[in-house]
Amino acid sequence: MVNYPNKKANFVREKQSTSNRGMVFEAMINEANDYYRVNNIAIIHKKPIPVQIVNVDYPNRSSAVIKEAYYKVPSTTDYNGIYKGYYIDFEAKEPLEDKVGYLNCWIDYLVIRYKKEKIIREISDKAEFHVVNAMSRESHPCEILSDLMTLNEMKGRLKNQKIVFVGEGANISNTWFEAAAKLDLNLTQICPTGYEISNELFKYARDNSKGEIVVTNDFEKGIRNADIILTDGWPPSENGKSIPEIFLPYQLTVDKLKSCNTGYIVNPCPPFTRGKEVSEEIINSDRFIGYKGKENLLHMQKAILGILN
Repeated sequence: MVNYPNKKANFVREKQSTSNRGMVFEAMINEANDYYRVNNIAIIHKKPIPVQIVNVDYPNRSSAVIKEAYYKVPSTTDYNGIYKGYYIDFEAKEPLEDKVGYLNCWIDYLVIRYKKEKIIREISDKAEFHVVNAMSRESHPCEILSDLMTLNEMKGRLKNQKIVFVGEGANISNTWFEAAAKLDLNLTQICPTGYEISNELFKYARDNSKGEIVVTNDFEKGIRNADIILTDGWPPSENGKSIPEIFLPYQLTVDKLKSCNTGYIVNPCPPFTRGKEVSEEIINSDRFIGYKGKENLLHMQKAILGILN
């Protein structure tokens, strides 16, 4: 049985002074680590997380220095392939089935972020424990399940809404199209030429959803009568392409969204960048639900583990 920590006791604290903020942050991390150990849950982040503690002022612990790091140097707070302090590389020379064989003896759940979804699926095929895909290069199911829960609370029956995703075909958009196929959603992707979802995924959504499935490069046409607008960060520049030049015409602004339905909302995927995929004026408007949209993340992750229990 999964023992969920008391939300108020563990996650709500009185406002801390600057002098002991580093100590409190470290205590919260240790608290979370203990929760995973007690419940035999392995958390593996093969995909680097962009923020880590790189220095705490010992012994006084008067401050914690945070910086963008991408784990070039291992961190004591990093779950980048760590299970109870032991590093796991599922693509090292030892066969994957042997690594999973050991984990079968130790854990009940594996919550894993790994770039290659193929690896996650291979683990799942061989595992006697539950495997939760926390994110891969191809999909981001836990994030989208949380968004679906929030949007349903805010807008009601999603089948009656026009959902528009503005951005490249990647893990966020891919998962939205999978959800559309399962939940009969009306879903449109708007993006520059060459950044569409795969034709295979488009056909899957179109053939299985009772809603309207559209992929277009025409922003004005695609955004018309939208109720829910989603977006994702711009892709990195490569092969000499100027990403800002390509994607700027697709930036979400108040003026560009005038043809949306009354009461439309905007939910960008974090971490979003002000002035790129979404304008400052949108973020500061009452249409933006980005913060509220992530309120259910914790509850959804708990629900997933609870269902699997």
